Amino acid sequence: MSSSLGNIPAHCSGTSLAFSSVDTLHADAGFGPCEHILNLHPLPSTPGSRRRGVVAFAQRTQDKDKPWREWTVPAGDKAVMHAKALIRASAAEDLYVSQAAFWRWRGIADLSAIGANFADLDYQTRARWSGYHPCDVATAVVGVLEQEGIPLPSYILSTGRGLCCVWLTELLPPVVLPRWNLVQKTLAGKLAEFGADKRALDAARVFRLVGSINSRAEWDRRTVGLVWYQGNSSTPTRHQFTTLADEVLPHTSAELVSLRAARAARKAEGHDMSVKRSQTYNQATLWSTVLEDLHKLRKHRNAQTGALPCGQRDAWVFVAATALAWLAPADVMAREIQILAAQAAGWTDKETAARMCSVVKRARQSEAGILTLFDGRQVDPRYRMRAETIVDWLAIQPGEMRAANLRVLIDSSIATERATERQAASRRRKGAKNRSEQQAARLDLGRKCLYLAAKDGMNRADLATYFGVSTGQISKAMADARAFAQQR
Repeated sequence: MSSSLGNIPAHCSGTSLAFSSVDTLHADAGFGPCEHILNLHPLPSTPGSRRRGVVAFAQRTQDKDKPWREWTVPAGDKAVMHAKALIRASAAEDLYVSQAAFWRWRGIADLSAIGANFADLDYQTRARWSGYHPCDVATAVVGVLEQEGIPLPSYILSTGRGLCCVWLTELLPPVVLPRWNLVQKTLAGKLAEFGADKRALDAARVFRLVGSINSRAEWDRRTVGLVWYQGNSSTPTRHQFTTLADEVLPHTSAELVSLRAARAARKAEGHDMSVKRSQTYNQATLWSTVLEDLHKLRKHRNAQTGALPCGQRDAWVFVAATALAWLAPADVMAREIQILAAQAAGWTDKETAARMCSVVKRARQSEAGILTLFDGRQVDPRYRMRAETIVDWLAIQPGEMRAANLRVLIDSSIATERATERQAASRRRKGAKNRSEQQAARLDLGRKCLYLAAKDGMNRADLATYFGVSTGQISKAMADARAFAQQR
C-alpha cells in the first residue's frame, strides 16, 4: 500500500524529514473526539440496530488515594455523545478511551469486539528522535513501514509525548485474539526504533482521546490530535484484518496451511521439525476457545450475574487464569485475572493475587524465555490442561455442554455427534444427496435394472456398463427393488 495515500495536516511545523510521496498537506478539522470514537467503535450498518457492549473511559485524577478512575458507556451513539460532552465541558485533562469494546468490564476476558490494531510510540525516549516534531516523526514512521512492506496505519495521533499509530479493521470477535496478538507484536517489532511500547499491546489498552489534554506534555503539544491519516480525515482507510495479518506476519494463512501439511509429512517420516511459533499459535487458539467456553458455562449456570457458587469458583478461576496466560502479556495478566475473579467469584484483589500467583509467575517465566523440564524435555512453563481434565474439574454435564453450546469443553460423544454433523453438512455443500435421496435413487435404479434384465436379458455386467456404475451397485439396487416389490 503506497504512502501516497497518506496526508499530514498543514499546521505541522518544525524540521520535517524528506518524504517525497507526500505532496499535499491538509487540516485535521474533520477528526475530533466524535470521529475518534466512531472510527474505533463504528455504528452498525443495519438501520435501527444497536451496537452491543460498552466503551471504557479512564482519567488520571489528583486524588492520591485514587489516582485513576474508570467507567464505561454503552457503545454507539451514547459513547460518541459522552466523549463530545467531556471535551466541551473542559473535563478532558488526561482522558483515555479503550480501543476495543467489552461486555461489562474493560478486560481481555470480557472482550466483545476488536476493531483496530495499534502501536504506542514513545519516541521521546529514543535519542535519535527526541526533540523532533510529532509530524516529522510520523513521516519517518510511514517511511519505515513502507520500506518494510507493512500496510500503512489508518491514522497517527500525537499524544503529547509520543505517537499512537492505529490500523482500523472490521469489527472482530474475540476468537481472533491469538492472531491479532501476533500482528501486534510484529508491528511493535517493526517500529522498535521509535520506542514502540511492548507493554501496550493488549486488546484492553486505553489511549488518550482526541481533543483531550496531556498535562505532562510541553505547552504547544498538550492537545491530542491527528498528525497523519489515510483516505478521508473524518473516515480514515479501514483495513481488512485477514489481509493486514497476511501482509504483516511472516507467513500468510495459506502458507500456514502448507507448512502444517509439510510438517505432518515430516512427522510421518520420523522427522518432526515443528517450530515454536506454530506451537504458540495453536496453543493460543485452543485457549482462546477454552476461555470463550468458560464464559458460556458461567452465564449458563447463572444467567443473571454470572457469579459462581461456592465449590465451583477456585477451579473456574484457575482454568480461566491459565487460559489468559496464553492470551495476554504477562504485564497485564494480574489485572485481567482480578477482573475475572471479581466477576465469577467475588474475590478481592488480594485474594486473587494470593491464589493465582503461580499462574502469573509461570507466565512471566515464559515471556522471559525460561523453559522448564517436563518428561525429559524442555517445555514452556505455562500450565496446560486437557479438555477432559477441565470438564472433570468443573463437573460439566452433557446437558450443559449442549445448552451452553460449548466447543472445546465437551465429551467424546458430543464431539462425535458434531463431527458427523460437519461431515454431513460438507457433503451437502458438495452436492451429495442425503440418505433418503440415496435410497430413492437406488430403488429407481433397481427397478430399471429388473425391467431391462427381464426384457432384454441383460446380466449384471451389461447393466453396470449401461448405467456406468459398479456391478456391486447393480446387485444392491436390484435387491432393494425386489424387497420393495415383495412388501407391496
